Amino acid sequence: MKNLFILFTILFNVALVAQTHEIITHDNKKMDVNFIKMENNLVYFAVPGSSEEKKISQYAVAQLNEKSAADSKLVSEKINVLAKSDYKKVIVLKDFQTIGLKKSGVITSFYGKAKGETNTSFIHGGEKRLKENAARKGYPFIVILSNTPNDIKAAVYTY
Repeated sequence: MKNLFILFTILFNVALVAQTHEIITHDNKKMDVNFIKMENNLVYFAVPGSSEEKKISQYAVAQLNEKSAADSKLVSEKINVLAKSDYKKVIVLKDFQTIGLKKSGVITSFYGKAKGETNTSFIHGGEKRLKENAARKGYPFIVILSNTPNDIKAAVYTY
């Protein structure tokens, strides 16, 4: 009887621990996970039955549902970029923050450095130019690969 009680207790606790959350991405994929934390624009989680920590960009995740409490948390809203004028919506990410987003290619631009222009203003101008090009093509995320006078280049990402 004692062994039977211990067995039922263990099975009940395992069922409570497994699959505590559900991640819904912006491309409507659902994943049952054990949520760990959110940090540096990344969502850390573990797949049920595994202790390996995985991560995904918070910009790829729409919603985080807690199954036990029927609680839902909005992680990020979908960014719709339709025209060049939407360049302020384009987000510049670091390379490690793109996990879960789809790389769609590379864009380049020309931005000549004016005489007397400081390096800081050139970098901001080059970034703005890349954001405008990405917005014109409908890409909400960029990773700047190079921002020098001879070579302005960024990788573009989408959901």
